[in-house]
Amino acid sequence: MKPFTLTEKEGFYMFKKLLAPPGKKPRLSDAEVARKYPRYRTQVIISIFVGYMGYYFVRNTTSILSGILKMSATEIGIITCASYIAYGVSKFVSGLISDESNSKIFLPLGLLLSGIINIFIGVIPSVITSVWLFTIFYLINGWLQGMGWPPGARTLVYWFGNKERITYGTIWNLSHNFGGAIAPLLAGAGLALAGNDPLAQARAAYWFPGIVVCIMAVIIYFIQEDTPESVGLPPIEEYKSEEYRESDNAKLEEDAAAVEMSMGEIVKKYILPNTKLMWSSLYAALVYILRYGIVSWTPKFLATSIQDGGKGITAAAGMGGFSFFELGGIAGMLIAGWVSAKLFKNSKPLTNVACLIITLILLVAYWFIPAGPEYMIWDFAILIGLGASIYGPVMMVGLYAMELVPKAAAGAAAGLSGTFSYVGGATVATLVIGIIVDHLGWGVAFIVFGISGIAAIICTLLSRDKSLEYWEDDKK
Repeated sequence: MKPFTLTEKEGFYMFKKLLAPPGKKPRLSDAEVARKYPRYRTQVIISIFVGYMGYYFVRNTTSILSGILKMSATEIGIITCASYIAYGVSKFVSGLISDESNSKIFLPLGLLLSGIINIFIGVIPSVITSVWLFTIFYLINGWLQGMGWPPGARTLVYWFGNKERITYGTIWNLSHNFGGAIAPLLAGAGLALAGNDPLAQARAAYWFPGIVVCIMAVIIYFIQEDTPESVGLPPIEEYKSEEYRESDNAKLEEDAAAVEMSMGEIVKKYILPNTKLMWSSLYAALVYILRYGIVSWTPKFLATSIQDGGKGITAAAGMGGFSFFELGGIAGMLIAGWVSAKLFKNSKPLTNVACLIITLILLVAYWFIPAGPEYMIWDFAILIGLGASIYGPVMMVGLYAMELVPKAAAGAAAGLSGTFSYVGGATVATLVIGIIVDHLGWGVAFIVFGISGIAAIICTLLSRDKSLEYWEDDKK
């Protein structure tokens, strides 16, 4: 009997066939459309929220365990930075692939594979004791993590209209904070299951969340759908026709034309020459310097002695600063979503400017508040404010990128902004800021944060597309 063999080309086509969009189903009756459309919309927003929250459960475990793993700060930095770079590149590549794929499969597939990798990290003893083996596994995990955002972005533009997208996009973005808040609890549950052996505890903190997200991936597969047309419903532009203006017709025609294009044609026509998207992507990198600069270094800055330029409070209280920052982020995204929709008429760049001005003021206050435990409450209050003012602009990164391109390119645009965010922003915020702190001090790090904020304001204004705003509605 001839053994079964599979060439690289055949394997690629099998994978492509697995991810292929399901195609359009016959249109349902008007009564069925009215009954099923709201239900499916509820399903998909739950799916992308829970799904992306699940990605966070197995994304930053190494950072959570930094005090338990028997590795130096530099070694942990190598592992996490490698993951960020892989994640950033994967977001763009996954965006290109997801635009031509079935979101029902793409979203849970990445989560399932990421869960399996984390299980491997936990059950193979040699992984967490070898920096380079650990780095390889975390590179793979970072790449698989990049499969989460693009199908969610694609789902958002296909199932929700222009004016409501900021509301549902805000809901979806809250999955960042909920996922980040629950992840340490899952890791802690793993620690509790493993007894008193530190090595066994560390391993359990990977395999236990890994099992949880594998189960979640199966559930998400059964509730996620690709596009309205794939289940016999009309496109969102028809279902929410009252939200679209005559000036939107050209973009709708562009959306229809882009569906027939290949991946390469979309990149050449709508991604690479799109200057507003490029300015928005540069803005993304700068905002992520602020986000990850504060997330990564707040515990250390608060716990560093006053003599060394820090705030001089306890390490435990310093970790509390991280939690306050994330707490502020939840409120900030809700407020920014409302401000963008109601005050600035869907102008995400103007919303960004308002938030970033507040961020710059709070950074100055954060630096000049006197050091010492007696001023800790003021530090925490500032961190809540910084979380609120930074997470609003962070949320706008992907949402605005999707608006700057046709629907068929939404995943690629969101992926590109993600690549800039992580390859450019997060790596600077971790490695570069760490080097600056070690050699030049915290003051120079704060100057870098300030320059990043000012540059982000300039970039987001240069990315502004007034045709996406609704100021004329007030004149009718």
